Amino acid sequence: MKRFFAAILCAGLIAATTAGCGYKDALDTQTSDTQTEQTGEQASAEPEVKASDFNNDLEGLCNYFENLGYISKDENKVTKMDSSLIGAEKGNKYINTYNGKQITIELYEYKENNLNDAAKQIIKSVKENGTFTILDLTPVSAYISDNGKYLMIYKDDSIDDSNPDTESSAYTHREEVIKNFKQFYK
Repeated sequence: MKRFFAAILCAGLIAATTAGCGYKDALDTQTSDTQTEQTGEQASAEPEVKASDFNNDLEGLCNYFENLGYISKDENKVTKMDSSLIGAEKGNKYINTYNGKQITIELYEYKENNLNDAAKQIIKSVKENGTFTILDLTPVSAYISDNGKYLMIYKDDSIDDSNPDTESSAYTHREEVIKNFKQFYK
């Protein structure tokens, strides 16, 4: 009789332990799903980043890009550029990563009403060819904002510009950055 009670007690303990673990796992999954749903709701409820929320100057453009997650203004990742070679008023170079690959974004601001000859030549070349050359070096791919006030150089060595994989995340990311850059204070 003692063995019978011991066997029933053991079976009950095993059943309780197994049910307890399963119950805890179910609770963990439910909590995780609830947290994911809440995070998703919060993410969709966040206001969209709008260019009009930032100043129409280089600092505003940089803040806009930082809010979009394209650049980090961490002092270790930004370099003030000598923009005089391209006739710009000022410029910054940002080194970041996207999908584990290094990208470089250079942003420059021009004085719209006071362009020197270098600036006119660079802007004209970028508008016509999508590139410019300085000091007879290799042409540099660049983009001019729709308002003509800003120039951007975007470098991602994982994109083969001669035959890009338009389905890759690096390519779609670059196109998104270009689109938002061009439309800044359009």
